[in-house]
Amino acid sequence: MTDFFVSYNRADRQWAEWIAWILEEAGYSVLIQAWDFRPGGNFVLDMQRAAAESQKTIAVLSETYLKSAYAQPEWAAAFADDPLSTKQKLLPIRVKECQPTGLLKPIVYVDLVGLSAPDAKQTVLDSLRERAKPESEPVFPGMEGAVGKLPDAKTITEPKAFPSALSRVQQIKEKSLQQRLDSLMSDYAALTKQRDFTTNAADRNALERQLTAIAQDLDNVAVELDALGK
Repeated sequence: MTDFFVSYNRADRQWAEWIAWILEEAGYSVLIQAWDFRPGGNFVLDMQRAAAESQKTIAVLSETYLKSAYAQPEWAAAFADDPLSTKQKLLPIRVKECQPTGLLKPIVYVDLVGLSAPDAKQTVLDSLRERAKPESEPVFPGMEGAVGKLPDAKTITEPKAFPSALSRVQQIKEKSLQQRLDSLMSDYAALTKQRDFTTNAADRNALERQLTAIAQDLDNVAVELDALGK
């Protein structure tokens, strides 16, 4: 099975090829339309095979990608297989200024906007590691300015602020919203699979309406979570 399928909009082809190149250079196997979908093939079947036969899907995020009707099924297939992101089957990489919404909003993306080529390369490769633990021991925080400096009395005697009732209520609400978000994402994935196996047109339309309603609920919950974090 291929390690990565790179999903992108044609406006971002250079970014997609650059990402694919550094992944293969690092020893990963990659499927990408620009290199692997050859003349005479069936585009839809090639896309379906790429999504099904790859362990993970990389979504090259930009405003054009987010608005592309053809890109949505590509990342949605990976999302449906891993709606809670426990396996990180969908890895968004933001290459241009944009703001993911709906189902993509809660998924943490790799941000390459404004980075130099070496930094962007390292950021992509670092994102594939299971942990972000540094290779060398971090600098001891207490060394800086420690010599000849006495602790400030205020630092010693001042107790930590006890969480206010308002902050505890906010934590409870945030936990409730996160549980609601997880439940909606699970429902969306289940309905997506049900729709894919439904042949009756009326039933498919009903499922599509339910999926649209869930997507709207997801967007609303994500907005509420964002507001709590501000």
